[in-house]
Amino acid sequence: MKYRTGLWCLTVVVGAALVTGCDEEPPPKPVEFGSARPAGANLGIRPEAGSVVLLSQWPDACELVSDEEVRAILPQAKRIERKPVNVTILNMNPLVETRPGTTGEVPRGGCEFEFALPSKSGDTVTNSDFTVTVTALAEPALTTESHEDDKNSDATEKGFKDLAASWGAEDCYSVGEGLSSVVAHCRQGPFLFKVRGSSRAEGVSPGPAKGAKAAENIEAEKKRRQVWTDKVLPEVVRTVSARMA
Repeated sequence: MKYRTGLWCLTVVVGAALVTGCDEEPPPKPVEFGSARPAGANLGIRPEAGSVVLLSQWPDACELVSDEEVRAILPQAKRIERKPVNVTILNMNPLVETRPGTTGEVPRGGCEFEFALPSKSGDTVTNSDFTVTVTALAEPALTTESHEDDKNSDATEKGFKDLAASWGAEDCYSVGEGLSSVVAHCRQGPFLFKVRGSSRAEGVSPGPAKGAKAAENIEAEKKRRQVWTDKVLPEVVRTVSARMA
């Protein structure tokens, strides 16, 4: 029985001697990063002044990004899968009576997009993801006020960054850093939404050498998360917000 190891070995005969040389298994292909190419139709949701959209009229979050749009951002993505995320919606303004049908559960208000990218285990194992979650859908004056309140409240959170319009939506900010997940909170027209994600694929960012110390592994993971935040999350926001404008 043969077993595959992390080493590639070459055995040759030199005279009467047997010589064996072993090298580390070659690293995975580097992950290629593209850019947003929004292709979906505008959702066309235009709430009346002062109104909150009925939950029954919310879009399916798993339809906000197509396979082609995922591959525009990550050309090597394979085995793309979607997992709906249930979202609980509360009254945006506790001082105002809730309109029937505007609070409660939205079974597909969020969606986790999972896929495989180049790694040491190949490119057929799911190892990367991003999640898009709609958190409010109302007349823009209401979502703007709510977003600004949340932004001011979160300004003291670890890793807070005011992204303004740099990620393609009307306004975004993010929280989180290091080994904690970075979450982008964005406003676009009548929508408030969040984007987060991560990857375990070694091709995203080179890892430390075999036998590295714990601190080196931690730094490598931080770097991989930062690359994902810088290269992927902004393009997801641009893709989604293009449909919400």
